[in-house]
Amino acid sequence: MEPHIGRIRRELRKIWVDPPAFCRPGASPVTDLLHWEVVIDGPDGSPYAGGTFPVDIDFVNINYPLSPPKITFKTKVYHPNIDSRGEMTLDIFQYKNWRAAMTVHELLLHIVSVLYDPMLDGRPVNDKVNDVYESDIEQYEQMACAWTWKYSSAPIVSYYPTEEDERRLDRCAAAAAKRAADAEAERWRRYDEERRRRRQEEEEMLERAAALSAARRKRIASLLPLVTLKRVAAFLQRWSVALPFATSRKRFSSAVLPLSNYSGRACF
Repeated sequence: MEPHIGRIRRELRKIWVDPPAFCRPGASPVTDLLHWEVVIDGPDGSPYAGGTFPVDIDFVNINYPLSPPKITFKTKVYHPNIDSRGEMTLDIFQYKNWRAAMTVHELLLHIVSVLYDPMLDGRPVNDKVNDVYESDIEQYEQMACAWTWKYSSAPIVSYYPTEEDERRLDRCAAAAAKRAADAEAERWRRYDEERRRRRQEEEEMLERAAALSAARRKRIASLLPLVTLKRVAAFLQRWSVALPFATSRKRFSSAVLPLSNYSGRACF
């Protein structure tokens, strides 16, 4: 399913016009609606104050807004909830907690709040940083400041769009919609191929089952006369015991005995 291109475009414009606190547009013009950048300025009162953190927002292969975009820090951040790949763990990023009404604006506000106050209740992904945070908060803040100045102190100037950028955004939207439509068509093509393959396998299984069933019926039909005669002979032998005279029982048994040894072959 293709992402909602119109909604992504509106959310990008909101970042340009009314960004969340401590957030602003990225340094480069947006050339792909499904992949853009936001800069987070380290919030005051946190060990990240003074730092500039470019964040990658990726909608590619994401069924947005039914699932959240992938948001990744592009510089190293010393934080319990941010791993070595720059990914932050938040409940809001989990599919079961995500709601289609949520926006990128809300996601960025959550990220800024977690920079202020890490979430440690079963959510840290960086165990080493988490251990330092829980055992020595002052050392944690010193390390976070050191990493901020080492990796995120370079100033970043935001790029705000011009009229030409707006026209390019229109082209970007059309290109993104076409790419998403092509991806959806490719997914349907693979789905159809898989469905045809499964149908062929089912037909082959049914044919094999039918052949086995026919062979089983033929074998049962060939054995049925023999089984029937043996059952009749066994019944008659049991019945002969009830005859009143021994001579009669002996003659009857001698007459029935050949039936019980019947093999299906004629004897001449």
